[in-house]
Order: sequence, then C-alpha cells, then structure tokens
Amino acid sequence: MKVNQQRRWLLALIIIAAVIIASAGIALSYRDKPGSIPMRAISDGSGGTIVAWQEERGIYIQHIDASGKHLWQEGGITVTEAGIKLDPFAPSRTSFSLIADGSGGVIITWDDRYKMPTDRNDPAFFNPIPFHSQRISSAGELLWNNTELAAGGAGLYGGSFPVVVADGTGGAIFAWNAYATAYRALHNDFLRLQRLAPDGNRLWGEQGKLLVSSSPYRPLTEDEKTAGIKGTVIRSYPTYAGAHDIVSDGAGGVIVIWEEEGEHNANLVYAQRLDSDGRIAWNEKVIVGTHYQDNSMHSDGSGGAILAATYLDTGVMYQQHIGSDGALLEKKDYFPDMISDGFGGSYRVRVAPEPSSGPPAQRRMILYVQRINPAVSSFWPEKQVLATEPRYQIGNLEYAADGTGGIILLWQFQKEFVAYGGTFAQKVDGEGNTRWGETGIPVFNEPNKYQANGTIISDGSGGAIVIAVAGNNALGGDMVYAQRLDAEGNRLWGDGIRLDR
Repeated sequence: MKVNQQRRWLLALIIIAAVIIASAGIALSYRDKPGSIPMRAISDGSGGTIVAWQEERGIYIQHIDASGKHLWQEGGITVTEAGIKLDPFAPSRTSFSLIADGSGGVIITWDDRYKMPTDRNDPAFFNPIPFHSQRISSAGELLWNNTELAAGGAGLYGGSFPVVVADGTGGAIFAWNAYATAYRALHNDFLRLQRLAPDGNRLWGEQGKLLVSSSPYRPLTEDEKTAGIKGTVIRSYPTYAGAHDIVSDGAGGVIVIWEEEGEHNANLVYAQRLDSDGRIAWNEKVIVGTHYQDNSMHSDGSGGAILAATYLDTGVMYQQHIGSDGALLEKKDYFPDMISDGFGGSYRVRVAPEPSSGPPAQRRMILYVQRINPAVSSFWPEKQVLATEPRYQIGNLEYAADGTGGIILLWQFQKEFVAYGGTFAQKVDGEGNTRWGETGIPVFNEPNKYQANGTIISDGSGGAIVIAVAGNNALGGDMVYAQRLDAEGNRLWGDGIRLDR
C-alpha cells in the first residue's frame, strides 16, 4: 500500500512538471513567436529598399541600396522608443505605417499606446490613441521631430489606423477618425484630414479639416424603451462609423471615400475631393456604391481615382472609376486577389485545396495564377504554379509585378497549422511560364529556418527584394533579413543581409 502511494505521488509530480513545462513553452511561444517582429518595407526607386521594424527597444529603420549596402547607421536609425510589449495580457502593440515621401526619403507614422491606461475602470482607457509622424530624408536625417498629429488614430474600441499618402512635394496628407468617447466603448466619429508641409508644418489648420461627422449618441426616450428598443443610448442612421480611405489627386489634394452605416446593412459609400488648401472641390458628394474593398483605392494618374465597391442590389464587386471632377466613369468587374501587370492587364492569384473537401491530412494546396486583360477576358488560362504535399499549407502569400509583364510570388511552406516555415519564391513570365524551377526557389540558404512575415518588392529589373523575419528557434530570437533575387532567381546577397544589428 505504501509503495502504491509513492507511485501515485511520483506520477502526480511528473504530470505537474509536464504541465508546467508545457505552459512555459506555450507562454514563451506566445510572447515571442517567430515572425513576431512587425515590419514594413518599400522600394527606394533605385533597386534598393527602405525597411522599418519594431522590437522591444522601439521602431527602427534602415536603407539598403541595390548592392545590399547599409546606407544608414548599423542596426538602423531609432525612430521612436515605442517598442513591442511582450506581455500577452497587455493592450495591443504599437502600430505603424511607411510611405515614400517622393524625394528619396520616407514618412513613418505610428500610434502611441504606451501612455494609455490599462485599467478598464479608468474612463481614459477608452479614449482615442494619439499618433505621431516622422519624415526621414534620403540621408537618414529626422526632419519632423516625431510630430504628434492628433488623437483618434486607432483606439482600442474604435477607429482605424490613420491613412497616409504623399502630397507630391515631400509632405503628406493624413485621414483619421478623430472620435470622441460617448460612453466607455461607444463613441461619436469625426473624419478629419491634415496636410503636413515638407518641413512638418500644419497646412490645414491646427486641428485639420473636418469632413464628416457621425450621428451622435443620445439617451433612449421612454417611448423607445416602451417600443422594445434595448440599451440606454441610441444613434440615428445612416451615420459615419469610422470607415474611410484617401488617394492623392496629383495636385496636392486628395480624393476621400467614406462609408455611412445604415439600418439593416444598407450602407453607402461616398466620395469627395479636397484641393491642396483643404477646400471642398466638388459641389456635391458622390455616391459610389455600397461597401468598398479595403486597400483597393488607387489614383488613375489624371486627378481621379479607382476603387472597388459593390452593387446596391446584387452585392457583386466592381471597380468604379471616378473622374477628377467627381463624375462616375467606367465600371469593371473586380476580384480582390488581382494586381496590375503594369501593361494594362492584371494578374489574378488564388489558393485552393485539392480535394475541396475531406480529411485535412489528405488535402493538398494548389496555387493558381491567371493573366487577364482590361476587359477581363483571358490572356492565358488559369495555370497551376505549385502543389504542396498533403498536410502542408501555402502561408503568407504575397506577390508583385516584376516590371516586365510577369509576376513574382512569395510564400511559406507551413506544415499543418504551424505559423512559420521556409520562404520560397517563383516567377511567372508574361506568357505564363514558371521561370524559377518547378516548385520555386528558397529565398535564403537555410530554407528550413524559422521564417515568417515575408514581404516582396520588385527591384525594377525583373527581380525582387525579399524581407523576412527569421528566428533562431521555435521560441523566437527574431532577426530581420533581406535578400535580392535577380531576374533568373539567383541570390545576390549571399545568405541574406541582416538589418537589425
């Protein structure tokens, strides 16, 4: 009996130890999993790239030229000390965006969550989060002194990250939801825009231009409560609820779209243009459609814009061309997974399982590519570019036009539901031929290294620059690496160039 008790105690200790070890492993993986470093990259227009990333110490930025040489200080320039909070129970980490300033430098924008309270009982917990912006010259000089623009960029319970576009002179135009808390997570919304000059001065007033206001929340009346309306406050519809986008008009102003939320999902998308002085340019706002596709809006090169919206009656998506005078021009069919080929046509990319149903362990993932012309008739039929082995996924798929009529695709081979794997690339030329082997090429010499968060940028010469986050092991130790592939798929930068040290 005594022996059995000892065995039971031993078994219990083994189980407790196993649970503690497993829990520690899960916590470490959650806190610092491979690819946990946020990263943004843009082309420098000369075959190189400018890369910004965020770690515990803050946000850093580096410029590398077409030969892989670091042009700014080793380890990158410190933009801000707003780093990642590794506490999984803390509020979300700081967000940031990166755009070219049109003069060889960049403009980086971030929100500052570190001054926000973490106590939900503190009324300030639901307040808008301030955001800042910094312009960095081509020589790596900080020009704007981390300008704090406004509050309301992306609150914990409202708004979205500010949209930023270059103004064509070295400055930028910002659009954000400058919401005001009505009651805890409920807020009234205000679409504001601001233009910063190349030296960082505000051009559209201290608070920016107010374009749209939401219907304010108000207490329920006794009649409304009697009618069965639940809650304590209500707002009338339709109303602006924080969804918007902007694109440059090519003359120092912007075309703005926003969505007004209606009852029973009867939303409408509106458009308006602000000139370089922030004045309303069109006599009436334009109704574009119902709902719009995020990140689909782009300039038409003539002062107008093209965006993806949906038909009011069928919900089918289409591309709507808006002229510089606000006229609604040509409509085209639209697919969310299309990119321009740079020659008047488009590429459509999709991933589908084979077979479409059945046990996951027996399904492969197939990567398809198709080139289509402006009338959406096929240049060549949809082609299979890649088929994985069973149990493998095609993760973190990205693609970019190669500048010669082809497309370069980037992905990770991920086994089952593991969120990391080797980074691979494939080039498909304008005739639909795969150019870099049957299954693509590993971007880095160690294809099985823990890699994630890959980004691809065309080098303008038929090749690409790839930036990825690589880990020492399954529990993190992230590093930021860049690699350049030429038009033939050769790795030009050896084992890759490390940017964060």
